[in-house]
Amino acid sequence: MKTTIRDIAEAAGVSAMAVSAVLNGTGSNVKVSPEKAEHIRKIARELRYRPNHLARSFRSQRTNMVGVVFQHFDRLGEERPYYPQLLNGVMAALFPADCALALCPKLILGSDAGSISDGRFDGVLWCRPDYDDASIEAIRSSSVPVVTMHAPPGFLPGIPSFCADNDGAMRHVVKHLKSLGHRRIAYVIEPINEKAMEGRARRDALVTAALAEGLAPDTLVWDEQCLEVQDYAGSNPPHTALVCFSDTLAGRLLKACERYGISVPHDLSVVGFDSSSFCESTKPRLTSVNQPVESMAYAATLHLLSLIREVAEGTPPSPTVSSIYDCGLDVRESTAPPRTQ
Repeated sequence: MKTTIRDIAEAAGVSAMAVSAVLNGTGSNVKVSPEKAEHIRKIARELRYRPNHLARSFRSQRTNMVGVVFQHFDRLGEERPYYPQLLNGVMAALFPADCALALCPKLILGSDAGSISDGRFDGVLWCRPDYDDASIEAIRSSSVPVVTMHAPPGFLPGIPSFCADNDGAMRHVVKHLKSLGHRRIAYVIEPINEKAMEGRARRDALVTAALAEGLAPDTLVWDEQCLEVQDYAGSNPPHTALVCFSDTLAGRLLKACERYGISVPHDLSVVGFDSSSFCESTKPRLTSVNQPVESMAYAATLHLLSLIREVAEGTPPSPTVSSIYDCGLDVRESTAPPRTQ
């Protein structure tokens, strides 16, 4: 038979209200000494008490559930390291706070956008939001706290954001490529990520950094097959270095180069973004921007939890946080001096 609060109260020699105050946080007018509270918890463990989270949520008007929204989700796997890195950071912050994680792999905007405000979540961590009216409206109209990851400052004024320093990252990339002798470089991104705020920010950052060094980069929108890389198999390729939106895209590009007989880095230099462990398993090992995804996700989730507490306690909202994280460049084997200028 399931253990109840009354069972614990009888075994501990206290009132049911005292047990509820200790185990469920209800009955704030009931005072329980630290020693008595520990005794109640000990009895609860011995009787294998399991709280009714549904009832607790009803009383507190909280679900202890945080939604993590990916507007465009790709499958988990070794070649897609971004998601595990991010989720590790989220879980490290949520679980000690006794909160659960709900993964929203895709969010259908329009009539379903209100699902983030329908009571199932206490708050939402929105990753890589698109730069369009529907996404911006869904974030701004949310009735629960929303914190964004990879929404650069200025894209969503008034919404907390945790983002890599794309400008600094691309300065590292351009200086590295120019020092090797590259003059014809391009930014490569998939159609889906081109819609994201972060996709635009990285493109703009690369253009700004390149122009400052006297270079004029192009932007290439390729699907995941990277079939267009066939144009680089000749003696006069359009570019000598390609800077990819992510390690995942860079890994696909390396495979396409192998299929079409393009030697990396002898014929073409390739740079990724994330510098995940995946970069050590590619052939050649991938030069990539190092952004601290896990640390960013951990900090963003902690901030979201603090906003949720403010709502629950009715305290004034904190000032909007906009955190920018420094990035470095991990030079491996996929970049080298160009074969031709």
